[in-house]
Amino acid sequence: MNGGPSSMPSDRGPSLLELLVIGPSNSRRVADVVEAARPCGFSAILVKSYLDLLQNDVVLSPGTVVRLESPGGCPATTKALLKAGIAPLEALRRVPISEAEIDQLTCERGEMLHPRQWFLGWRKILTDLSVRWGNQDIEWMSTPERILTAFDKAACLENWSDAGLPIPRQYRDVSTYSELRRQIPERHARVFVKLRYGYSAMGAVALEWRDHRVRAITTVESVWTQGRPRLFLTKRPRQLQREFEIAWLIDTLGMEQIIVEDWLPKARWKGLPYDLRVVMINSRISHVVGRANASPFTNLNLDARRMSREIVEQEIGSQWGELNVLCERATRSLPGTGMLGLDVLPRPGCRKFALLEANAFGDFLPRLQHGGLTTYEAELQSMIRLSGAPLTGETGL
Repeated sequence: MNGGPSSMPSDRGPSLLELLVIGPSNSRRVADVVEAARPCGFSAILVKSYLDLLQNDVVLSPGTVVRLESPGGCPATTKALLKAGIAPLEALRRVPISEAEIDQLTCERGEMLHPRQWFLGWRKILTDLSVRWGNQDIEWMSTPERILTAFDKAACLENWSDAGLPIPRQYRDVSTYSELRRQIPERHARVFVKLRYGYSAMGAVALEWRDHRVRAITTVESVWTQGRPRLFLTKRPRQLQREFEIAWLIDTLGMEQIIVEDWLPKARWKGLPYDLRVVMINSRISHVVGRANASPFTNLNLDARRMSREIVEQEIGSQWGELNVLCERATRSLPGTGMLGLDVLPRPGCRKFALLEANAFGDFLPRLQHGGLTTYEAELQSMIRLSGAPLTGETGL
């Protein structure tokens, strides 16, 4: 089996619930979920990989709690998702990378591998899984449908916009640099360009122009191999000042679908712009961490400085209630997300906020605690409480 041990007894006490964790067998996320689940008293903790689910039928006990984890970080899973995305991409009259080409991929760390085809393949697999288990008595920690909505930046932002929630102004139907410039004819503009299906700042570009001067800061590094470009996520953002190079990058990203939005100014802490990662559990704020960086990109994987929840609360001050209401409304507009990571931008002065994006797996914040619990511990204990099953080894929220 590819997904790890098929069953692991819990360390303590009886429970009426089994836990199934789905994710790559070598995933630290999966290992941390299992570790957090042990003291909770599940009758069994099952681990299956996405490859397992493609190759074998899985029969679940009534009431099983199902946790879907990120499929990233596993070359075999990446290739399986890309293959599953061939037919959906062809249905859109686009030319996919073939199975033979997929088999030849090296899947190096940080490489951006056909994100649109990858997402379409993952969507197919999760949709099929949802249909297959549709009549079974199980409890999703977050449903496949809502995980996919959160992962699709355009769909998520449209959902929030329809709900009247504050988001950066969007520029629709942009796929090339020339289209972007036509849509924004102003002499001076600042925008963010992001991959529609990207994560961890993959394919992000902060773009600014003033008259004929153009500047871009990006997390993308291109490497040419055998006459073809390969794109990688770099932890050290690069600055581009030659317009033809910027245009090539936007055009290249545009082939995978992009979103373009206003580059909003952020509140500052110790002179550094910052935003927030807010972990929502059952539509309530749980863990919060501020992310401050001199770069336009505040992702923690890009070495942003962490701000504790206590510091964030001090900075937000009397507007904490407004932040809380906004995050609750954002999460409730996506029913079926038992856990959701929200990226929220405090405007200068912290009087207003803007929702930047949702992250279906935004709870991976090792060692971050609130109320004595990690994100995974808080989520699992909350899930057990909602089910009404006995909870053992409880440390409290």
